[in-house]
Amino acid sequence: MTVHALPATQESQRTEQRYIFRRRGLMTTDDMTTRIRTLDISRQSLGVIGPEPVKVGKSCLIVLDAVLGERIVQLQFSCKAVYCILTGIDGFRTGLYIDDKVESHQQQLQKIIATCSSVSLATSN
Repeated sequence: MTVHALPATQESQRTEQRYIFRRRGLMTTDDMTTRIRTLDISRQSLGVIGPEPVKVGKSCLIVLDAVLGERIVQLQFSCKAVYCILTGIDGFRTGLYIDDKVESHQQQLQKIIATCSSVSLATSN
């Protein structure tokens, strides 16, 4: 198992505000499907934790349920792994860049962020 992480200079370039967003879901790559938990979200990215490492650059599909307004909806995001690090016994934290060329992704992200807690995470590390 090889796990890669971004150099600190790339990590510090994060400019989007992140929001706490906790949901259970599935992550599918070309060679596996695994259960994940989301940790945080921004207008461009999603932080997840799962039992298996994901190679940086690997494309994946995230599927999860969320409450938007008064409805429970199933969300799907096409993503690419930006970093993956071991986080003790919890598993592997993976940073996913959400494909911003898909218009439905941006609409879903705007709705999610509008319903997220007003408590946000730091905008940069």
